[in-house]
Amino acid sequence: METNPDRPGYEPSLDDPALIETNPRYSAVQRLWMIFTSPAEVFADIRIKPTWILALVLMVVFGVLIQVVIMPHIDIESSIRARLADRAAEMSDEQIDEIVEGQQKFAKFGPLMALVIGPIAWALMAGVFLVCLKIVGSEIDFKSTLSTALHAYWPPSVVGGILAMILIQRVGLIPQEEVANVVKAHPAAFMSPDAPPWLLASAGTLSIFNIWIVVLLVIGFKIVGQLSTARATIAALIPWVAWIVMKAGLSMIAGLFS
Repeated sequence: METNPDRPGYEPSLDDPALIETNPRYSAVQRLWMIFTSPAEVFADIRIKPTWILALVLMVVFGVLIQVVIMPHIDIESSIRARLADRAAEMSDEQIDEIVEGQQKFAKFGPLMALVIGPIAWALMAGVFLVCLKIVGSEIDFKSTLSTALHAYWPPSVVGGILAMILIQRVGLIPQEEVANVVKAHPAAFMSPDAPPWLLASAGTLSIFNIWIVVLLVIGFKIVGQLSTARATIAALIPWVAWIVMKAGLSMIAGLFS
């Protein structure tokens, strides 16, 4: 492709040094809207000046909203009693009732916990991605990594969250473990509950929304981190693959002791 703007046939590119601007073109609000349709442009703007405060606030508030809407539809009592079924002979009805009552009280603090833990979780996640990016050779800093991650997670989180809040209104009360299957976005939602726990856990992670997040992370890391597509893909996939392996391993261990 011709890269000299003074010659015929020149086509602009976001990575063209001749077009790199010194001032961002979009506000924090515009970036959150445009990331749905023009992610490359948004990440090119983040490369100039990362923004993260508005995205972080909205992600945390949206997470709290999802909990507030979904929690009343979770049948906590039946979920706990089902998990304790194998220990029914060891526990009295009064003990089981106490556990159920305690879990129900604890669940009421879910939204508040999400409000407090949310920012910490995002900071930790950005730190993990930063380490991965440094490993593959990027010179990106923490603020740019956090901004890139937040904007990559925003579209799938909004779409998935809204769908979950809408669809759960149609099912009434459901067991806690079925909440993840309200939106049929991953293979586990179509699998038998009798399938091996590690397989269900792994399949539940391979959702359309998680794949969407990885794609946006690759685009963002490539542009903001100034990496090749291969290196950006490695940085985006390392934590995701590690998460799948950990979920599968924990499910397998839990199955051995159940």
